[in-house]
Amino acid sequence: MSRYNTFSDALKKQYGEKVYKIPIALSWTCPNRDGNLSQAGCIFCGSIGAGYEKIHKISVSEQLKNGIFHIGPKYKANKFIAYFLNFSNTYMPLGIFKKAMEDAAGYPGIVRLHISTRPDCINDIYLDVLQEIQRKYEVDITIELGLQSANTHTLIKLNRCHTVAEFIDAAIRIGKYGFGLCTHIIADLPWDDSIDVIEAAKLVSVLPVTEVKLHSLFIVKDTILAKEFLLGNITLLPIEEYVQRVILFLTYVRPDMIMQRMVGRAAGDTILKINEGKPWWEIKKMIDVELERLHLSQGCRCNYLNGSALQRFCGEDDAE
Repeated sequence: MSRYNTFSDALKKQYGEKVYKIPIALSWTCPNRDGNLSQAGCIFCGSIGAGYEKIHKISVSEQLKNGIFHIGPKYKANKFIAYFLNFSNTYMPLGIFKKAMEDAAGYPGIVRLHISTRPDCINDIYLDVLQEIQRKYEVDITIELGLQSANTHTLIKLNRCHTVAEFIDAAIRIGKYGFGLCTHIIADLPWDDSIDVIEAAKLVSVLPVTEVKLHSLFIVKDTILAKEFLLGNITLLPIEEYVQRVILFLTYVRPDMIMQRMVGRAAGDTILKINEGKPWWEIKKMIDVELERLHLSQGCRCNYLNGSALQRFCGEDDAE
C-alpha cells in the first residue's frame, strides 16, 4: 500500500478505469517571453516549452485524434485527459482560448481538461468561460499552475516575474469555481532549503490546491540555467537530497492531496543534465523505500491547520 495518494489511483477511483493524458500544444507563448513581462523567460525554460515544437501547428482535434490513435489501442484505454501543457495556455485572446478548450472538451473520450499556465494568467473572465464549457460538455477541469518555490527571492532568481502573492490570488480564484488545481514545485532548487520546502507544503495545503507535481531541477540546453551551470555558477543538489526534500514535503502536505508526480521527467537531445542520469522510476523507488524505512506517510506532520494553537482548548466545557 502506497504511503501517499497517487494520481493513477485517484483517476481510477473517479472514473472507474485508467485514464491517459493526451498532450496538446497551442501556437502561443508566455508573457515572460514575448516582452510583456520579460523576453528572457524563466531561466530553466527552453525556447520550445515542453518540447512540442512540431505539433502546435496541428489543430486541437487532430492532435487528440493522433494521440488517442496511438495510446488507445496500446493500453486499451477509453477515457482520456486533454492536457494543454506548452507555455501558458490561458495567455491568448479569449475567443481563441474558448475555441481551443471547446474543441478538446467536445472530443469523444475526453473526460477532463488539464490546462497548464502561470499564476498571473488567471482571470475571472477566462474562468467563466471554463465554467460554461464544463457545464456544456460535462467534463472535469483542472488548472495546473507553476509555482516552483514558496520563496519569493528564489522566484526572482528563476526570473519568474511573479511572486507568491500572484499564486495565492490565482489559487483563491480557481477555488471559487470548484476546478481542480495542480501546483508544480521544484523540490531541489539550490537557493531553497528545508524551511522553504516545508513552507511550500504548507502553502498549497492552506489553499484550494487539489494536486501537486514535484519536479527535480533539470537543465535544458541553451537556457540561462545551462549557461550558468556550464560556467560553474550553479551546482545541482545530489539525488539523495532531492529524496529527503520530497519526503519532507510529503509529511507536511495535506493528507488528501493528490501527488500527481514525484520526480521530474525529461528526455531527448535538448536535455543537458537530469537526475544524475538515473531513470525517474529508480528515484521514485528510493523515495518509497525511505518512506517505508522511516515509517512516514503523507500528511503525518500536517498539524498546523485550523488554529492549531487552540487545539489544547478544544473539547473543554466553557468555564462559568
